[in-house]
Amino acid sequence: MDVSKIIALYLPQFHTIPENDEWWGKGFTEWTNVKKAKPVFENHFQPRIPLNDDYYDLDNPDVLPNQMELAPKYGIDGFCFYHYWFSGKKLLEKPLEALLERSKIPLPFMLCWANEPWTRRWDGCKGAKHILIDQNYGNEREWKKHFEYLVSFFERDEYIKLNEKPVIVIYDEEDIYDGREMIDFWNECAIKFGFNKGLHVYRMNRQKPQKNFKFYGDGVIDFEPFATLATINPYEKHKCERKKYVDENRDRIIDDGRVLDYGTFCSQMVSRYTFSDVNHCLGMFPGWDNSPRVGENFKVIFEGNNPGEFEKFFRIQFRRSIEKHNPFIFINAWNEWGEGAFLQPDERYKYGYLEAIKKVKMENGLSE
Repeated sequence: MDVSKIIALYLPQFHTIPENDEWWGKGFTEWTNVKKAKPVFENHFQPRIPLNDDYYDLDNPDVLPNQMELAPKYGIDGFCFYHYWFSGKKLLEKPLEALLERSKIPLPFMLCWANEPWTRRWDGCKGAKHILIDQNYGNEREWKKHFEYLVSFFERDEYIKLNEKPVIVIYDEEDIYDGREMIDFWNECAIKFGFNKGLHVYRMNRQKPQKNFKFYGDGVIDFEPFATLATINPYEKHKCERKKYVDENRDRIIDDGRVLDYGTFCSQMVSRYTFSDVNHCLGMFPGWDNSPRVGENFKVIFEGNNPGEFEKFFRIQFRRSIEKHNPFIFINAWNEWGEGAFLQPDERYKYGYLEAIKKVKMENGLSE
């Protein structure tokens, strides 16, 4: 039986950097928003609290390795770390670079180039066009500099490779105006550095592509729930009863269907897959709620998500991924606390989501 490796996306924004201090206030990390989160409608569950108040700091060199030791005990086969590169400027790079200093990295890993510009506000809020740091892709000189940085990760034995090709994910390949030339150039660089088959380049499927968009990489990853949201229109079918915002002064109403039922949505998600391309990797998510970041301007909130519901639909996705001979299935995410998409233990469900993954994996004859 072909085995689909379970890969969890990993956000490294749990340590301070000078840029975030300047843009968001001294000492800002992802925990800043998580701690101050409040309900925005009746019975909305916020804030989310990590188990044992483990508001960890990735500046501690032991934290990430410890998480990488924990993950495989529950069936996670690898992390896909977000990597931030802006024409040679790096952000949030310290935890990943610290890994390279270790003789042995506890868990296989890959990188996803999060090649979006950083803006003043996140995920559809007003002011989102206020650019803090932009993406300028440059030409071969810039591409070469970027590749030479990436190759320090590719050369590690623990870096995930597919058919001897280092796997690299591009979050928004559509944004790269000469993506074909860049990918071709990177493949040439890979060969020069001894990766004789080049790279294996995935793109994130998270929105409906523009009409004339053509991807020149090797595969697609469904970034859920947005891969499904871009394919179907679930809002009318999932629209919850109108919910009153929690507000000290007045009541306001959600009336645009942005609060969705997790189970109903996941039923549509798993039923929409009809493709047979082995290089189209399936996705899964334990939940989504970005109100800690943006308050009432949230993009979408799922209700009814819990480890039991997650287990039910992950079982379907994992089995289908194996049947399709997909090399990977991607879970969004290990630690997106500010977006309500995390597998890590919290005070509400403890290790429930991780136990669900372990159970499904063992059902398919796969031990730890």
